[in-house]
Amino acid sequence: MSKKNATESEVIVDKKKGKKLFKAGLKLYRIGDDEGAIGYIDDALIAYPDNYEYYNQKGVVLDKIERHEEAIEVYDRAIKIDPSQTKAFYNKGLALKDLKKYEEAIKTFDEVTKINIVHLSAHFEKAVIYELLGNYPEAIRRYEVILEIRPRADNVKRTLNKALEKYSEITNVWKNKIK
Repeated sequence: MSKKNATESEVIVDKKKGKKLFKAGLKLYRIGDDEGAIGYIDDALIAYPDNYEYYNQKGVVLDKIERHEEAIEVYDRAIKIDPSQTKAFYNKGLALKDLKKYEEAIKTFDEVTKINIVHLSAHFEKAVIYELLGNYPEAIRRYEVILEIRPRADNVKRTLNKALEKYSEITNVWKNKIK
């Protein structure tokens, strides 16, 4: 029987096969066979062309092997499928950050926090980017937002203290130059 005349039972078999292919892709990803994982996920996407999670996972694999531009395109596809989910937005932000497209990354992390105001990782990534840009007041503000949400986040307290020290050093240098 040709594919053009596929019966309903064949479609169901293809769907089951698609899930198995995706799971196989995840296994390959976990053991480090990233190219193999992409192949299996692509095959799974044939059975499930509108599956948010499959696209997001493909983006994660692409990101891992530093194919960031491709990953961003895949994350955009996932976002188009379900713009209410944070994972693809967050992962896209990380890819943009890796490409040093900091302003775009900040906007993407803003999308995450619009969906989930307490998404601590998105707030943290924005703070890190502001530090990279030398905007310590905004970085400090972002760390403080995280501490308002989770006051016992010791790693954020340490990072905030380092940012405060760096900002203090910079302002002291400028104060000395002005004298």
